[in-house]
Amino acid sequence: MAEPNTIECILVLKRIYDAPVERVWRAWTEAEALGKWYMAGDDHVIHYAEADVRAGGGYRIAFGKPGLEPYVETGRFSEVKPMTRLAWEAGVSQGGQEMLGESVVLEFRDLGDGRTELVLTTTGEESWHSAQGWIPCLNSLARYLAA
Repeated sequence: MAEPNTIECILVLKRIYDAPVERVWRAWTEAEALGKWYMAGDDHVIHYAEADVRAGGGYRIAFGKPGLEPYVETGRFSEVKPMTRLAWEAGVSQGGQEMLGESVVLEFRDLGDGRTELVLTTTGEESWHSAQGWIPCLNSLARYLAA
């Protein structure tokens, strides 16, 4: 429940990928894979990706337009259920200035026939704004999985 005088925003994005759930899971949980696709724009590059995917573990990924100060996303995992669910608290900063914080839940649904539905839910006062990054990120994941 939202605190008085605050806005509670929930953003839900769904996408079906032509890839088995195991492959989609690895794309989200292996640092080497994250370093190939996890970026918020088609014109972005990834500077580094680190991930310790376990409850209490964290991640750190830097990405952005070449030649500019990168965005740095950091998070701490609160729930890790292999092939099924990831949950974490995330923050994004640029040049040391905090820009966005949100709670994220990612659900993996095996549809059979080598297809996976991904349901990404974010909550936080600025979650509506995070769609600008999540949508290109999910598109980048589709290109990575198709390669």
